[in-house]
Amino acid sequence: MANERRNAARLVGPFEGSWDGAASKRDCRITDLSLGGCFIDAYASEPVGARVQLSITLQGRTYRVPAEVVYADRVQGFAVKFLDDQSPDSLALADAIAAMAT
Repeated sequence: MANERRNAARLVGPFEGSWDGAASKRDCRITDLSLGGCFIDAYASEPVGARVQLSITLQGRTYRVPAEVVYADRVQGFAVKFLDDQSPDSLALADAIAAMAT
């Protein structure tokens, strides 16, 4: 069994969301959400290294945050890491995730 590399608590989801990238803009279902990133369940995907603007809806509020694709699977979707952004939405999303994880 592989060692777990993730060190942040995970919220399973699903959560509503969408992404806006160079290849497309689509609604999606978000799972495995943490302070560091999430997995986007989608048939379409962006290539590894692509930057996207991700919208995530948690508890009735939508947060728009920048992210970078770190893994892509044509069938299942793709994983993103949140970019170090000090915008109000990024900070508020981090607070919301931390509160829901406790």
